Amino acid sequence: MLIRRAVAAPLAACATLAAVLALGGCGLAERAQGSDGAGDDPTPTASQPTPTPEQGDTRPETRTSTVTAGDVVLEVSSRQAAEVQEDTFGPGTRTVTLTLAPGRTARVSLSSPGTLAVDSDGSIAVLDGDGTTVAAVGPPAPPADAAEGAPRIDVENIDETEARIEVDDRSAAAQGDGSGRAEPVTVTFVVGTEAIDGMSWGENEGGRSLAVDPADWARYAGEAGLDLIRTQLVAAEPEADSGTMEHQLVCHALGAVDKETWNLEPWRPDVGLILTATAHCNPV
Repeated sequence: MLIRRAVAAPLAACATLAAVLALGGCGLAERAQGSDGAGDDPTPTASQPTPTPEQGDTRPETRTSTVTAGDVVLEVSSRQAAEVQEDTFGPGTRTVTLTLAPGRTARVSLSSPGTLAVDSDGSIAVLDGDGTTVAAVGPPAPPADAAEGAPRIDVENIDETEARIEVDDRSAAAQGDGSGRAEPVTVTFVVGTEAIDGMSWGENEGGRSLAVDPADWARYAGEAGLDLIRTQLVAAEPEADSGTMEHQLVCHALGAVDKETWNLEPWRPDVGLILTATAHCNPV
């Protein structure tokens, strides 16, 4: 069984690839520290408020929504109940929308067996007991039409089964109505378990070529999405578990994400990720 590969090494080359592929944004974000609006109380039942705080307890109420994708069950807790939509970005996907005030947090807890691993871009990989990626949570983000200068969204692990999402109140200081109060931010992320829509072998430039069609949601699910694509690709086609196929896969994810199919050829030389990128993912 394929064990989750470290994604740090390929992405450490992102600064160099930026000059080749005009990419950016692969640096580690500072983690904003702050109080957790979700508190430390036991997780309440889905979409129900926590019991009324005892006198003297000033912690806010939280609401918890259940997100089920395949065999993966997540609980999302925040002051306002999260909205969960099914199949918005393809069969089996779940789209979660939160409203968070700057400085406030939401918690994502794994209820099904396994662990959560937060990647450097804020995406979250859901791992089974063997460390294999079985689902991906895309990086939480404001709507695509959000105003320029929207506050940063930080994500970090609390422990092996829980992660925290926070709207950075420092980057939101300039937002709001001039009263010093920043407006709440709508944050959306996608959860999915099926990362590949299809794949088939053919011929390309005189050699065998594997055409991979990643699911649309997985193409934009960050490092965790790429890891799920890789895991399911190798499980279906063990020949893809090679250095050259890995570098071609990462090259497409970084520089050709919108291409209809990602064509991977096992006969191409393994020249490393940077040289694969300079060859437009097709080293010879």
